[in-house]
Amino acid sequence: MTLKAPKVRISTPTEPILPGRGFYQLEEDSLYVQIGPFSKKRRFFSYLESENVRFDIDRQGRLIFIEVVVAKRHWNVEPGLFPPTVVEAADIRWLNFRARVGNPILVSAGNGTLLLLRFRNSTMLRNYYLAESVVAQVDENNKLAAVWITDIGDDRAGQKIAAFRKKMRGKPEPFS
Repeated sequence: MTLKAPKVRISTPTEPILPGRGFYQLEEDSLYVQIGPFSKKRRFFSYLESENVRFDIDRQGRLIFIEVVVAKRHWNVEPGLFPPTVVEAADIRWLNFRARVGNPILVSAGNGTLLLLRFRNSTMLRNYYLAESVVAQVDENNKLAAVWITDIGDDRAGQKIAAFRKKMRGKPEPFS
């Protein structure tokens, strides 16, 4: 079954906004986006995927990782692209599991530090943090319209993402 866009459930936040950011793997021409720490409570359980994007989800329906397998040089460029300025905290749970989703349109501002994954065009959007540098845009039917990754750094041999994960290991786990 192919979904045009994933559906989410939005509730009052139950934990602080998680750390998260994008790491562009230069050798693989892929973007890895870590959402919060991996732990016994936050382990891979299921996924949503398209040809070029994969969302990894834990047992509770929380997003834990995004992988984009399209090289930066193939991202569409829109100069003057800016992420939303009003973003709310929320507890977002993904409702579809092991499903295919439509390929999002990948749009960058051109410098490679910002990526918009656009699943659908909609005028009535609400913006929610998935992590500090990752924002979900949801339409009036709670379907995912877009995901913004606003802090992408180049990484070689996974060194920066490994350092990011190590840094998160020492922090106390959110109270979920």
